[in-house]
Amino acid sequence: MSSSLTNKLITVTGAASGIGLSTARILARRGALLSLADYNKANLTKAHEELASLSSPKNIISTPLDIRSTASVNDWISHTRKHFSRTIDGCANIAGFHPLWAPKNIEEITDEEFDETIQINTVGLFKCLRAQLAPDMLSSPSSIVNVGSVSGLIGFAGDSAYVASKHAAHGLTKAASKEAGKRGIRVNAVAPGQTNTPMVQAMAAGKGTLPLPFLSLGREGQPEEIAEVISWLLGEESSYVTGSIYRADGGMLD
Repeated sequence: MSSSLTNKLITVTGAASGIGLSTARILARRGALLSLADYNKANLTKAHEELASLSSPKNIISTPLDIRSTASVNDWISHTRKHFSRTIDGCANIAGFHPLWAPKNIEEITDEEFDETIQINTVGLFKCLRAQLAPDMLSSPSSIVNVGSVSGLIGFAGDSAYVASKHAAHGLTKAASKEAGKRGIRVNAVAPGQTNTPMVQAMAAGKGTLPLPFLSLGREGQPEEIAEVISWLLGEESSYVTGSIYRADGGMLD
């Protein structure tokens, strides 16, 4: 399949499951070179094997990664550039975390619960962006796509840690787009609504899910539907788009 992503070098965090794995599948099928990262080493190994069968083993590398670690993130981005002997064309920053507790008001949340959410969804994203935007790491033109959330667009009671972390992720996206634009680097974010991912399935055990009648389409999203938006933003077809937050929420906020 001819694609603007063919032979483009793209990094993907959160690549072992959910939206990250679906994105990696689409990119592999469209001929991209992939550097995959995920916190879950066992699932990452399985994902690597599957994706290598969709593309070619020489086109894919994978690295167990905790995005909270500055040294690990920097080493991963540097290794990606050195392994493929070229600058990076795109980055899909998809790794994220949602607390699995039942709804808690602000006064009920512990420091540890709040800090873990912020450290992964905000600080971890910042560390990825900082490494990716370092001199001589990205091509010009290139594209970065962060995964935010509808929770970064409005407030939800009982979910303040996640809401705060995703508002910050959207803010980082907009600031980075202003800083990197003159270098030919676009930075955008996708804001999924209720999506059928392992994280949402686990979360539902404690919280329940949003009633589907509140979604204009009457159903939850599938990871591959979000991944298609990410793929479009990574490709040349979206060459005049930057600093944008794209809702992919089935009409949840309408």
